[in-house]
Parts: sequence; C-alpha cells; structure tokens
Amino acid sequence: MIFLQETFNLEKKVKKTQKQKYTKSKIKILELIKKKSFGFIQDLHQKDFSDIYQFSEKLQKFENVLFLGTGGSSLGGKTLVSLMDNIFINATRPRVFFVENIDSSSIHGLLQNIDLKNSACVVTSKSGETIETIAQFFFVLNEFKKKKISIKKRFFIITEDKQSTLKEIQESENLDFYPHPIDIGGRYSVFSIVGLIPSKTIGFDIKRFCNGGKSFLKEIENENNFDYYFTPISNLIDLKKKGVNMSIVMPYHDSLNNLSFWYRQLWAESIGKKGKGITPVNALGTVDQHSQLQLYLDGPKDKFFTFIEKARDKSVTKLDCHYSKSKIFQDLHQKSLEELINAEMNATIKTISNKKIPIRRITLESYNEKYIGSLMMFFFIETIFSCFLLEVNPFDQPAVEEGKKLTKRFLKYNE
Repeated sequence: MIFLQETFNLEKKVKKTQKQKYTKSKIKILELIKKKSFGFIQDLHQKDFSDIYQFSEKLQKFENVLFLGTGGSSLGGKTLVSLMDNIFINATRPRVFFVENIDSSSIHGLLQNIDLKNSACVVTSKSGETIETIAQFFFVLNEFKKKKISIKKRFFIITEDKQSTLKEIQESENLDFYPHPIDIGGRYSVFSIVGLIPSKTIGFDIKRFCNGGKSFLKEIENENNFDYYFTPISNLIDLKKKGVNMSIVMPYHDSLNNLSFWYRQLWAESIGKKGKGITPVNALGTVDQHSQLQLYLDGPKDKFFTFIEKARDKSVTKLDCHYSKSKIFQDLHQKSLEELINAEMNATIKTISNKKIPIRRITLESYNEKYIGSLMMFFFIETIFSCFLLEVNPFDQPAVEEGKKLTKRFLKYNE
C-alpha cells in the first residue's frame, strides 16, 4: 500500500446495509477512472510540463510573486508551497504570497513591504468572473500605477480561454495568458497549472507529485486495494444514521496544516447538497489539543477523526533538560520533539478511541511530493465516491450562486 490506514471503532468490512450501494458506486467510479472521464485525470495523463516550466522560469526572475485568487484557485497551490516553506519565515526564493481575501489593510500592508519593481503577480479565476479576485487585481494594479511601474511582463492571467471580465482585462492590457482547464473545477485543480505553478516556482518536484497521483489511481484498479482505502468512508457515511455528521481532519505537523484547509473546501463544496453531507472541520495537533479536545472528548458524539502522520524521522535533535546540576526534567530529557509529538498523537488517539469515537489514522512514509500526490488523489477519489454513495453531484456548488448575485445587488445599494 502507498500509505497505511488504520481504523478504530469502525467496522473493517462494508456494512450489509451499505453493500449494494457500495458495490454499485465502486463499479461506477472505477469505470469512470478507467475511461479517464474526470477532467483532472485526463489532464494528469495528458500533462505537458513544458509550459509550466517556462512559466515558472519567468516567475523565478522576481524576488516576490503574488498569487491572487480564492478558494480552489489558491488552496491547492498554497498547500504544496507550505510543504517547502517554514511557517515562521518566508524562506522560499522567490518569496511567494497568496492574496486570498479582500481585506484592504492586509493587502496594502503587503504591498508596502515588498519591492513592487521586483514583484510578479499571478491572477487566477477559472470563470474569469470571481468578483473578489478581480477586486484584488485592481487594488494591486492601482499600487503599481501609483509608483509608475509597468505591469507588462509582471502580471500573468490564468483563466478559461473564453470571453470573461478577466480575459477582457488580459487582452486589453496584453498580459501573458495561461488557460485554466475548462473541465476542472477549482477544488479539483491542484494537479493542474493552478496548483503546479506556485509550487514549481519554488522548486517543488511537480513531476514526482503528479506521478504520486497516478500511482494511487493505478493501485486502486485492484478491487482489494480499493476496498482497503474506501471501506472506512463508506462505513462513516452509514454512521450518519447514528448522528455522526462531522469529520475532523487533524495532521500533526505544521507543513500539513494547509492540507486540512484544502480538504475542507474539497469535501464541503462537493458533498454538502440536498440537505446531505458531513461537515468538515480542520484541526492541528498538538495546538488544538489545548483548544478543541475537551469538546471532542466530552461533547456530542457526532464526530469522525482522521489523523495524518509520517513515519518517524531517524535523525532528530535530543533535548538536554538539565535545568541545574541537581535537576533534570526526566520526562523530556534525551527525548526529541518528534518523539513528543508522536507520544501526544498516540495519547490523543487512544483517549478518543476509549470514548468509542470512530477514528482513522493515515501514515505516510514521508511528506515528499510522491506521497502527498498520492494522498491528495486519494482525497479526490474518496470525496467523489462519497458523493456517489449519497447520490449528490460532486462537481457543482449551486447554493453559493445566490450569494454571488446578492453581493452585486448590495454593491449597487451602496452607490
């Protein structure tokens, strides 16, 4: 198996009540994978990296690269970049910034603290009509104009190759254009240019990442392997009848924190329809042991947990806990932070398990590009498979459209 998946308080086999629907959905999704019917799988197998390499080389000439976009246009790339970066210092070269929100003070603060002459800006919107992204573009554009800095060869546009507001801007300003795949939605775009260009720009091995995704698809062609990976989610969905309606994803390393935000969007937008769904919640160990764990243990028994870890590092720094000649903090002495984080996670899993709460534990050999590619592809297929089980469309998000229309209406009221 590419990665290990251990479950607690969850049946190892598909429940009889789910068997017919499980088998039908499994046949359906395996056939669709075989035919490469999903846009992200077609794109993965037809991948020509040359355009991405050339694009990244242009960006690498700058000191700073701003990625403007929101939701699926940012979360995948941000996840991959965080695997290469350090949360305390922006250590990548070039430095990469994701402008996701429309908080003017935050964006202004960023623009005042970087050299705009040595900065590039990548604007991403699949539809070309995302109002937040277009607003970000004009906000940043105004700062460049104030300082009389040309945006040509500095601004790059990723959107569908069709008429839209963003495409009109690109054409009128003669900006470099890179097409967003038409048949890939934002939350499924991490294996496309949307996720690959930010990560490649800082040296992420995108071929190895994509090969990890392909390897997982190849592995689940075997039905036993498919059952190994996807029986747990089938049984979780069956637990909805008993009130389990929240899915907590809790990695234990800072570099995977953004993965839980990416997963949250993937799961929520795909499965939350027609009054159905399981609410995704992201958490981070050990931090959230001190903020959420009390509720998880002693609150409503309506949760399912996914813990994500990597095999223990062999080379680690041991703590010297001599406080004085006569005092040693024995619990920590000659232990590493990695040993402590593993002990904390094991204790949390055991404590939650003792409460008869369903858990799965995913262990990766490494957080390198190959294993992360496999894990993210696993979450793609798991999400789509779960939607089939619940009989909802994994690829649309009809409920959010009303909010977009109302936003434009309220803007008019403010005139």
